[in-house]
Amino acid sequence: MISNEGVKERKEKRKARQINQKDRILQAGEKIFARKGFHLATLEEIARDADLAKGTIYLHFLNKADLFVSVIEKKLNILLKKIKEVVREEGPPVENIRKVTEIHLRFLEQNKNFFKILHSLPGEHKREMKKQLTERVIKKNASYLGIIQKLIEEGIKRKEIKPLNPRKLAVILVGMVHSLTINWISCNEKYSLSEDHNLAWEIFWKGARLDSFNKR
Repeated sequence: MISNEGVKERKEKRKARQINQKDRILQAGEKIFARKGFHLATLEEIARDADLAKGTIYLHFLNKADLFVSVIEKKLNILLKKIKEVVREEGPPVENIRKVTEIHLRFLEQNKNFFKILHSLPGEHKREMKKQLTERVIKKNASYLGIIQKLIEEGIKRKEIKPLNPRKLAVILVGMVHSLTINWISCNEKYSLSEDHNLAWEIFWKGARLDSFNKR
């Protein structure tokens, strides 16, 4: 007869094995989706790369679309966690915006497959996955924009940033980060993407900075 302790140990081992399998599938999915895109990637190929049976994928994900969204969601969660840690430090809003931009660029450099996947989904597949993307990805993107928007609003209140539309300023800043990343990938990553942080910040700060703050 197996003791309660033995049952608990078996459950913990099973749970650890399942987590390991899921991580392997997510890693393989990230690699294959980045290389082939959503349409051409197959679950057979992902399972082979993860060294698992195809049926194992269905123990963790509903289908290919669920896996695709899960890959994006996992990386977004990591990025959001890093950014929230900066904001919790309660430094000056302008300095926190600068730090967030730097973290975002460094994260994209370290996770280039994530960025490729994020921008690889054709319009028809976006429509098919609208509900999943809205609930699990778009809302997280909106949360990220919301963090930057709030920092900009604080900068405006402190008369450090021009009283412009804070949401649009946040969109412009994130847009610059993504455009620099696209350029970096198109140049075959021949330089460090983190080097572009100063360029992005200088352009944004010169445009958004309140003149009176500059004269202090």
